[in-house]
Amino acid sequence: MRYVSTRGEAPVLPFGDVLLAGLADDGGLYVPDEWPAQPEVGFDAGYAEAATAIMAPYVAPTLSATELGAIVDEAYATFDHPEICPVRPLDDGLWLLELFWGPTIAFKDVALQLVGRLFDHELTRRGRRATIVVATSGDTGSAAIEACRGR
Repeated sequence: MRYVSTRGEAPVLPFGDVLLAGLADDGGLYVPDEWPAQPEVGFDAGYAEAATAIMAPYVAPTLSATELGAIVDEAYATFDHPEICPVRPLDDGLWLLELFWGPTIAFKDVALQLVGRLFDHELTRRGRRATIVVATSGDTGSAAIEACRGR
């Protein structure tokens, strides 16, 4: 997958470069240059299986589906519920998505546990290291620190 800037003045990059770059050089956001068809994922698929199937086209060829699946499995093994983000019935037709089962009990764990491992994988592949500095008054910092701790 190739990524382009929303402002159109930055180089087109593959997933690994976009992951480490953050914003595009022209101040825009990187978005896919084309949107792949979404895979058929059944309701019986687990969270990690569905996440891997949905994200695989966006990270290829930087990561194979097998590599992505291993990273996803490792990321969500830190959650204290086997369903990762279970959905609970509250009433007839009313459901609640529980996003607090991650290591810091913040909903941000859902994204950051995976992003931390994607950074780690890409930096290791390149033989590089990075220092992440976090300053926050909320739960984003603790979730980011936990996602990258010891890597």
